[in-house]
Amino acid sequence: MDSLNKINPKSDVPAKEAFCMVLRQSGYERVEITASPADITAFSEGQRYYFEIKSTSKKDIYFGAATLTEWEAAIKYPDTYSFVVARIKDGRWEFINYTPDEFMEYSTIPPFKVYFNIPVDNGKAKPPSARNHQRKRRAVMLTKERIDQMIKLFRMFKSQG
Repeated sequence: MDSLNKINPKSDVPAKEAFCMVLRQSGYERVEITASPADITAFSEGQRYYFEIKSTSKKDIYFGAATLTEWEAAIKYPDTYSFVVARIKDGRWEFINYTPDEFMEYSTIPPFKVYFNIPVDNGKAKPPSARNHQRKRRAVMLTKERIDQMIKLFRMFKSQG
């Protein structure tokens, strides 16, 4: 119980480890914490299953996010992909599984967010040649054309309701 109180609320590692134990106890085999296409993969009767863990300390409403990469996998594997909300309730882990369709009912798309990485330790330094390193990253470089495309796409989404 004391160890549960010391868990960093930002870390989902304890939730992943606890859910792996639940899967093993439920008969899943080859249960592993993975990075992609979901947090955990496991096998049951020869079929691979994917589990994306969303850990929270909230008691009522959990406001969180799922990446487009996670949704891409969820749509690709709708019968074997689950979003799992994890939280500690009364000193024990509680896990609630959602199919992609179920999780979608709770999900919205806000205006797109653009991330930046600016070094601040050397004044206004010249940007690194990020475009050359883009292949190693999941993100793409921002351009005026991409901004325009995102604006148009989001306006289209909003007009469709």
